[in-house]
Amino acid sequence: MSRMTLTSQENTAVVEKYKKEFCQEVEAILSDVFPKKIIELDKLYKSDQLKLSRAGEVKEAAKASLKDVVAQKEAVSSPPPAKRKRNESSSFENGDEKMRFSTKVHCNPIVSELIGTLKPEIRELIEYCNKIKMWIQLLIPKIEDGNNFGVSIQEETISEVSTFCEFAKGSFDDMSRYFVTRGKVSSKIVKYPHLEDYVKYLTELDEKQFLHIRVFTNELKMIYCCMFDIINKNLEKIKQPRSQMSSNLY
Repeated sequence: MSRMTLTSQENTAVVEKYKKEFCQEVEAILSDVFPKKIIELDKLYKSDQLKLSRAGEVKEAAKASLKDVVAQKEAVSSPPPAKRKRNESSSFENGDEKMRFSTKVHCNPIVSELIGTLKPEIRELIEYCNKIKMWIQLLIPKIEDGNNFGVSIQEETISEVSTFCEFAKGSFDDMSRYFVTRGKVSSKIVKYPHLEDYVKYLTELDEKQFLHIRVFTNELKMIYCCMFDIINKNLEKIKQPRSQMSSNLY
């Protein structure tokens, strides 16, 4: 049984229909979604969740995440019996090792909650950036000599949007590095609970991440503002890089 195939004209019609619907979708995102996103992120930045005074709560939450380590430290610091047989001493050390591996260091609930709030926003921004780049790319006319000023504006806009997109992607790496670094420090605290420097480093790390999240939330808002402003100012040239009058001259 022969497989049905579309003719060249039908293929072109399908692609043109998709392009039209896609361009309408992106224009709706720019005109409706972006202003709402700017307002939402501004509210989040100014909310109680990200107020500067909450940095103290973050540090207290960091200390609270070490409650099991504190309990272990108190248990280990209790004086052992004066005399032990060799096999009893060995079993005591093994018990201490088991206690160490069973000790749990909790995540900072405030920082984890904020990261969980921001990650969907970042994924959404990356998706919008990719759609905008494709939208502009579809609007670039065929290559011709001269009258390419509008095309250069399109290319520059794609470059700006790509920069914003890469910045957003990099934030995922920053979040992952935070958890990896915190895990390493936590393991040191479990191993050396008597060293207060590691505890201090953990609280400072959580406070730093909280402040980074606060700044990044504002930067997300600025990215939406900048993209909306750049595209809105150059919308005519982006949608019609070559004027009809100029096209008729060539």
